[in-house]
Amino acid sequence: MKPLSIDKSSILLLVILGIVLALVLGLFLALRSDAVDQVLKSDRILNVLVILEVDGKPKTTELFLYYPATQKGALLDVPVETGLIIKRLNRVDRIDALYDPRRPKAYVDEIAKLLATEIPYWLVLDATGLSNATDLMEGLEIFVPEAVSKPGPNGVFLPSGALVLDGDKVLQFARAGAEDEAEADRAGRRQKLIQSFVKRVGQRSAWLARPAAFQSFRRCLRTNLTDEALRRLYDALGGIDADRLLLQRVTGIYRNVDGASLLFPHYDGELVRDIVKQTLNALSNAGTSGAADKIYTVEILNGTPSKGLAKKTAEIFQSFGYDVVSVGNADKEDYGRTLILDRLSNADAAKNVASVIRCVNISEQRSQAGVATADFTVILGDDFNGRYCAK
Repeated sequence: MKPLSIDKSSILLLVILGIVLALVLGLFLALRSDAVDQVLKSDRILNVLVILEVDGKPKTTELFLYYPATQKGALLDVPVETGLIIKRLNRVDRIDALYDPRRPKAYVDEIAKLLATEIPYWLVLDATGLSNATDLMEGLEIFVPEAVSKPGPNGVFLPSGALVLDGDKVLQFARAGAEDEAEADRAGRRQKLIQSFVKRVGQRSAWLARPAAFQSFRRCLRTNLTDEALRRLYDALGGIDADRLLLQRVTGIYRNVDGASLLFPHYDGELVRDIVKQTLNALSNAGTSGAADKIYTVEILNGTPSKGLAKKTAEIFQSFGYDVVSVGNADKEDYGRTLILDRLSNADAAKNVASVIRCVNISEQRSQAGVATADFTVILGDDFNGRYCAK
C-alpha cells in the first residue's frame, strides 16, 4: 500500500487557514467583550436574559434590564407557558418548546421578538448551579411572608420572616408555591428569587473579582458572555440598588390548546411591548425624574356602564409595575373622558401613569384630608376602549 503523502503547499495552506480561524475567533470574542464594556461605559441599557433551568427545561425566565449610568434596573417575568404562534415549529405552542439547554439562542431570540427588544446576552443556572452559587455567596436574603411546610420527597420547610437561605433552602423556596397558586404570586416569587440573586452578586462583587472566586462561581452557570465581560458586569453591579428594581411581568389570558394551558399575552403582545418601552424610558430618565425610585399606588374607578372594566384595567397597570390598591366604581357612569387625578403634584410621574393608557386628561387634585388612598386615581371614561383612550 502506497504511504499517504501530503505536499508542503497543502501543509502551509492548512497552517494559514488555522491562523485565520484563530484570528477570527479571537476578534469575535474581543468584540463581544468590548460590546459589553461599551454598554457599561456608555449611556445605554444592558439586556440579559436570566434563565433558571430544571431537568433541561426553563422554570424561570427573567429579562434583566440594567442602566449603568444610574445603577437602576428592572426585571420582566416571562412565564415559560406563554403561548405563541411559533413559526420555527409551524404551530401554536409554549414558548419553552424552543428551549435547547445546549443552545438557548432560539429561545432567547423568540422572547426578544415577543418583547420587540434586543437581547444579546443570556445566563443560565440549573438547580445545582443555583444552589452552589448561593452557597459560594454565603446565602441569599429573602423575605418569606408565611411559614411553609410541605412534607414529601421534595419537601419544603421554611419559617417566615427575613431569612438568609443557603443553596438547599433557596431551591425549596423556588418550589414553595401551592398547586393552585395564582400566576401573580408565582411570578412574584420567581422575581423575588432573581432579585435576591442580583443583589447578592452586587454585594459580593469585590469577592467575585478574585481569580479563584470568579472561576468557582463561573462553573455554576452557562452564558454567552465572555469571562472578561462577566467580570465587568459583576463589577458594575457593585453599586446596584437591587431593592428598587422595577418588577414587571407578561400578563394575559389562559387558554387550553391540545390539552395544555397556555398564557396568551394581552392584545397579541402589544401590552408587554409597551411595558418594555416604558421601562426603558423610566430607567433612562431615572437620574432626572426619579421615575424608577418609587412604586406608585393607583386607584382604578369605572366611570362607564361597562361591567368589569376597572378590574381589567387594573391588570394592565399591574403589568407595568404599579401597585393597584383599589378597584371600584366612580361616582357616576357617564364620564365622557378618562381622567387621571394626580394626588402627589408630581407632573412627571402623572404623565407616566397616563401614558400607560394614552390618556391626556390629567388634573392635580390632593385629597381634602391630606391623606389619599392612592398616589393617582384613574377614572375610566367613555373614550377608553379597554386598552387606550382612543375615541
